[in-house]
Amino acid sequence: MKIEIRAAALVGTVCAACLATAHAAGDDASPHALAGNLSFATNYVARGLTQTDYGPAMQGTLDYTHASGFYAGVFGSNVSWLADAWEPAAPNVSSNVYGGVVADVISKSLEIDLYGGWRKTFLEDFTFDVGAITYLFPGRYVLDTATYPDLSNPRTSEVYTGLSWRWITAKVWYAVSDAVFMVGDARGTYYANLSASVPLGDTGVTLYGGVGTWEWRGNARFVRNLGIDNGNSVYTFQDVKIGASKEFLGFNFGVFWTATNAPATAAVGTNAEGKVAVWANRFGRNIGESSLWASVSKSF
Repeated sequence: MKIEIRAAALVGTVCAACLATAHAAGDDASPHALAGNLSFATNYVARGLTQTDYGPAMQGTLDYTHASGFYAGVFGSNVSWLADAWEPAAPNVSSNVYGGVVADVISKSLEIDLYGGWRKTFLEDFTFDVGAITYLFPGRYVLDTATYPDLSNPRTSEVYTGLSWRWITAKVWYAVSDAVFMVGDARGTYYANLSASVPLGDTGVTLYGGVGTWEWRGNARFVRNLGIDNGNSVYTFQDVKIGASKEFLGFNFGVFWTATNAPATAAVGTNAEGKVAVWANRFGRNIGESSLWASVSKSF
């Protein structure tokens, strides 16, 4: 699960960067740089949550950077979490799931993230990073806002800031859009992460470890209507990720383990027998379960 930057402006910026890079080919002093990567993962995990119901994903990134520290980029991946959470088993046919809540027709399988910011290294070992990101999920949405007031298109915007020292990074993403991944009245929700990527001498192996917390804010009406008292905080959870990666034959291979304490369901009101899905999908599976997965990527 996976800035308010205007898509047209960003695409224009990236195209201009491509032209500038091509024009400056062979000029070592050029302040422009363009890079990217393609990757395959056996599971797409974001903030501890699978975005593909524990299935594989093909992903790509394209980044433009300037010597001044400015950067902009785009990330794309297949996903399935929206359909997994809301779409009925048969197209255009509603079905009752999780306490009689009516699932809605949703057609989407793509995530596109647009981001940009400014990054600068100082005192040799410190790097400061600030920017914004918008997560786009193009597709068709027929949302039952009568049952779920405040339910919204999943488009989400965040601003972020981070500070790194050598191989340790602390970073916070803060939601500035009113809706956060379909949950309405969630502005101010934030995700904080502390991670380390430690190279093991000359082995070419890098060890990774990270912990994070996703703190939800707001008081969505559909959460209140279900008799849950603590508003969007019902979605709050912590996650952990550990793993290792290594360059081999021009590719980067990685193996990772992720886990969360994300609740699958929450009790409806005071009725312990009545449950509503929180981080459980329409198959009844918690998307924050522990998972061991692998990835391979190629940079260019």
